Amino acid sequence: MMGLKNSFVKKSVFLAVFAGGMFFLAGCWDRIEVNDLAIVTATGIDKSEDGQVELSLEIFIPKSMGGGSEGGGTAGGGGKETTMITYHKGSNLADALSKLQAEIPRKVFWGSCKIFIFGEAVAKDGIQEHVDFLLRHPQPRERAFIFVSRGKAKKVLDTKDTLERYSAEALRKVSSSKHGLSVTLQDLDKMLTSRDQNVVLPYLKIEEKSDGKQAQYAVFDGTVLFKEDRMAGTIPKSTTRGLLWIKDKLKDYTVTFELEEEKGNISIFPVKTKVDITPRIQNGEWKVIVDITTEGTVVENGTKLDLDNGESERKVKKAYSDRVEGRIRQAIEEAQDHGLDVVEYGRAFHRKYPQQWKKVKDRWEEVFPEVKTEFHIKASIRRQGYINEPIKAKEEK
Repeated sequence: MMGLKNSFVKKSVFLAVFAGGMFFLAGCWDRIEVNDLAIVTATGIDKSEDGQVELSLEIFIPKSMGGGSEGGGTAGGGGKETTMITYHKGSNLADALSKLQAEIPRKVFWGSCKIFIFGEAVAKDGIQEHVDFLLRHPQPRERAFIFVSRGKAKKVLDTKDTLERYSAEALRKVSSSKHGLSVTLQDLDKMLTSRDQNVVLPYLKIEEKSDGKQAQYAVFDGTVLFKEDRMAGTIPKSTTRGLLWIKDKLKDYTVTFELEEEKGNISIFPVKTKVDITPRIQNGEWKVIVDITTEGTVVENGTKLDLDNGESERKVKKAYSDRVEGRIRQAIEEAQDHGLDVVEYGRAFHRKYPQQWKKVKDRWEEVFPEVKTEFHIKASIRRQGYINEPIKAKEEK
């Protein structure tokens, strides 16, 4: 009996080891080598003239990285192009991708795609179906940045940036710097699936510069407002900064303004900012109190004001506060004009007044434009630099 038992144990161990080895061997059968992949760095989604979906891919060219490091813009070593643009159209994204895949020798790989751009025509028709495809597909990264382009997205992909090797890298770095609105695929999914569906996306346009040779590059041109999943309007770049202020997401921005009865400008860099939004319902009036505490550094003083003087400093603080309030108020008024609560007032009322919110949530786009905003701004200048006395005042002396 003991011999039979030992034999059974040995056979069981052998089978377990054999099965485990087969598992590891089987795991490699469908592996795809990097050399067989068409690595996508950016994607454009447009509407073709016949109403179909046009998919454009910016694909990395690995051969361009060989050799020396000469050349610039989108060129790699020896002046070779770093990326190529390929495109195809279809009845939807899946169909366009299938047709495009049939025409290129490598397997399309979206795992390194950093940028997705919707053309303006697609944004007006609705983006929900396209976002659904990107979220269902296993490869697109949720941290990829999303944009809407003025005109066709394909044209944005085809721009040549002087500092970066290809357009996707330039757009990724601009988005990461937080100078403008920054929205990822994950953020967009949350916006579209939220109850209010207040979607905002950064707006791109192509600018041209000619300094001996013609150059095109993509720049921020404000913000696109969506009603549900369709483009409903835009707000300019200056107003977008007000939207970022109230969302407490503005980074590395300089506030420049003039003072009454003073010639020249003063520029202040906000070093520290805190924004608090408090909803209030009183006597049937819906109001939001916006408390902003901001500290800034004077980075340029083009006036004759000496900021060591208490009265001069008070003037500058007042002008700084007015400038901040003006930008934020403009953003709120733009949102209310469109009836789109992109400043998230509704969410604040929902948290503090759940019972009253239930009565208006189904007609919030009618109530939101009537909500009043009251500002309480406390501005201070943390430091004025090593030279307190302005240059103009010194020159007069």
